[in-house]
Amino acid sequence: MFSIFKKTIQGLSKTRNKIKQTFNILLGKKYLSKEDIELLEECLIQADLGWETTDKIIEELKLPSKTTSDWEERFNLILNRLLNNTPKTDSFKKVIMVVGINGTGKTTTSAKLAAWFKSKGKNSLLVAADTYRAAAVEQLREWSNKLNFHLISNEKSSDPASVAFDGVNSGISKKFDKIIIDTAGRLHTSENLMQELVKIKKVVNKLSNDIQTFLTLDANTGQNGLTQAREFLKYISINGIILTKMDGTARGGIAIPIMLELGLPVYFLGVGEKAEDLIPFEQDSYIKGLIYEKELSEA
Repeated sequence: MFSIFKKTIQGLSKTRNKIKQTFNILLGKKYLSKEDIELLEECLIQADLGWETTDKIIEELKLPSKTTSDWEERFNLILNRLLNNTPKTDSFKKVIMVVGINGTGKTTTSAKLAAWFKSKGKNSLLVAADTYRAAAVEQLREWSNKLNFHLISNEKSSDPASVAFDGVNSGISKKFDKIIIDTAGRLHTSENLMQELVKIKKVVNKLSNDIQTFLTLDANTGQNGLTQAREFLKYISINGIILTKMDGTARGGIAIPIMLELGLPVYFLGVGEKAEDLIPFEQDSYIKGLIYEKELSEA
């Protein structure tokens, strides 16, 4: 718990620095001027909180507070209140499909998921269902050798649904706790590739209904990530989001519109290259990570 908090704070450093600088300008002020509001708008939009969320935050900040005159504390309270009614993470299913467009870190995330489950005492099977990119299979093999995971692949097959079926079938018969399917990156604008994803899930469903799908989104893409998610949702159900590359972006506020506008829970944040750098999303740690610089030294 402590480690998750600290890593969340560290992973949001670039986003926090931008927001912190803006709130420092408000120190000692009782009311927001027109210039302050414009500055806040620009800051929150650049951090990718989105127009809708930014509007709600600023409208509340313009009102006199009955509880605190600390602008950072008010920001914290408003965000928590906005997010309290959003969907929360569910328990993990036996079969997990990892999907997303090219370059969002699906393969690395699949391996890190297996590492996270291993830290919880769960035995995972990785299924290399990216039949388009040989490097993806090799990448998973390197991870599995390094971290002692089981891996199923079939370089001779060009049918990802077949690979996924065989992998899940093997995982169930060998009683693995978790079966993680790494799928090929696909542009959400490609009808054929999206239909292929539908086929993979349909085939896997023949073996088990105990399945959930995670969409990986690169935090650097900001609002475009919302567009990607909406397009994927037209074809398959998405149970949750994994935000990758959070440590390299100043646009780390994207988790908020994902939860508020899409109604999807964020399950994990990717905050580095190491296996342990995939951390569970925690609302309180995340919001503090957006604003409270002092928390880093205390963690």
